[in-house]
Amino acid sequence: MGWVRRVMLWVGVLLLVAIAAAFMLPRHVRVERSTTIAASRSTVFTILNGFKQFNRWSPWFDLDPEAKYTAEGPTAGTGAQLTWVGDPKKLGSGSQLITASAPFDRIDADVDFGQGGTPAKQVYALTADGTGTKVSWSMDVDLGMNPIARYFGLGFDGMIGRDFDKGLALLKTFAEGLPKADFAGLEIEAASVEPVTVAYVSTSSARDDAAVAAAIARAYGEVGAFMKARQVKQAGAPITIDTGSSDTGYLFDAAIPVDKVPATPVPQDSRVQLKQTYGGKVLKVALRGPYSQIPGTYDKIVAYIAAHGMETNGNPWDEFANDPATVKESEILTNIYFPIK
Repeated sequence: MGWVRRVMLWVGVLLLVAIAAAFMLPRHVRVERSTTIAASRSTVFTILNGFKQFNRWSPWFDLDPEAKYTAEGPTAGTGAQLTWVGDPKKLGSGSQLITASAPFDRIDADVDFGQGGTPAKQVYALTADGTGTKVSWSMDVDLGMNPIARYFGLGFDGMIGRDFDKGLALLKTFAEGLPKADFAGLEIEAASVEPVTVAYVSTSSARDDAAVAAAIARAYGEVGAFMKARQVKQAGAPITIDTGSSDTGYLFDAAIPVDKVPATPVPQDSRVQLKQTYGGKVLKVALRGPYSQIPGTYDKIVAYIAAHGMETNGNPWDEFANDPATVKESEILTNIYFPIK
């Protein structure tokens, strides 16, 4: 049986050599991939800075579509966390935790793939690239003192790198399909409003500023005459409610809040009618400056809503909070409201 001992000895020697060789391999491994996306940094950053739309571009989602995902903490930024529980033979279980967030430049996260040990350190770095955004996605892993993990690290770039390439391609397609307006610097507030009774005229105008102003003036003239004839008073700032648009013009209701419903019913064929406005959750932007900025601000709000994965809940409206005849153009205040679910 001497040959058995010799075989066992050689196996032991080879095992020791393999273990010793493992500790000569790198303890820290890194994978990094990048791509350029034809979208603003504000859009790309918003997608990556939370987990609401993670599975719209995640390279791992289709490994186990039945996996259960749970979001915890804030909806975005530092402290936002996603955990998942899936089939151990497909996706397995793990978590991601955003540990630092610097708009619109960088997002750091700890990633735990459920294998034990120290979480991987993940970074999304965003830089301007012409009119688009360059996204660099990196992950650093400490393999510790586990010799098997050290050997596993040899294939880390190839395995995880393929996933990164896939994820960046999906992210590119998703982000480039969203509205293009850059909403960086947009001061937007989540709020809630109560419904009010308004007297209004449904009207339209061409897209140029003079036509819009003339249409609004005519409509408010009709509403004012209606209110005087029925002895109701103005109870708030005038508003216009967006009801649609075309390539050539706008459709809207020019409305004024009233203090009461008239004593006599309003005929159905009256140009001026009464209704209750929307009540509920909104996004609000306080826009200071000329009314010509309103269409561009609408574009930014629409892009903001899309990037955040929100849903609208009715027609937006503009509240004309002061009289442009009494203030400088730069001080004109228009409150823009977008109903959201």
